[in-house]
Amino acid sequence: MKNYKNKFVFKLKRHFLEVLRTKTSDHSVAMGFAVGSFVAILPTPGISFLIGIGIVAIFKTINKYALFLAMVVWNIWTLAPIYWASYEIGEAIFGDVEKVIFDIKEWDQVFDYSLRFLIGNLFLSTPIAVLSYFLVRAGVRKYKRSRQ
Repeated sequence: MKNYKNKFVFKLKRHFLEVLRTKTSDHSVAMGFAVGSFVAILPTPGISFLIGIGIVAIFKTINKYALFLAMVVWNIWTLAPIYWASYEIGEAIFGDVEKVIFDIKEWDQVFDYSLRFLIGNLFLSTPIAVLSYFLVRAGVRKYKRSRQ
């Protein structure tokens, strides 16, 4: 298990250095990481990489390495507390709002929990993506200045 962890950390550091060494602008790297963070945090299990490929294909100026690095950073262990917080935020927003009534009782619960979770996730993923933009941009600038 320890050997696997060391390999993972080594590969993560190597990919992070690849991102820092690219010839693109600080803005491009930071935007790629921010967009990748946003997509990774959204509850789209299994298709987030396809969404990332679509974004890279459409927006040529976004740094693709940073985008996919963000998706690797936001894995199941980091997303579990974020998903919990997403539901709690949605619960705080909706509180005791009247529930939609379906013919099937289970659908009532699924709709209610999903709505609260998705709205809470949107309220949480947006500031995280914006914050990651500024942190990564500052980190890239600092790295580039130290290399000169």
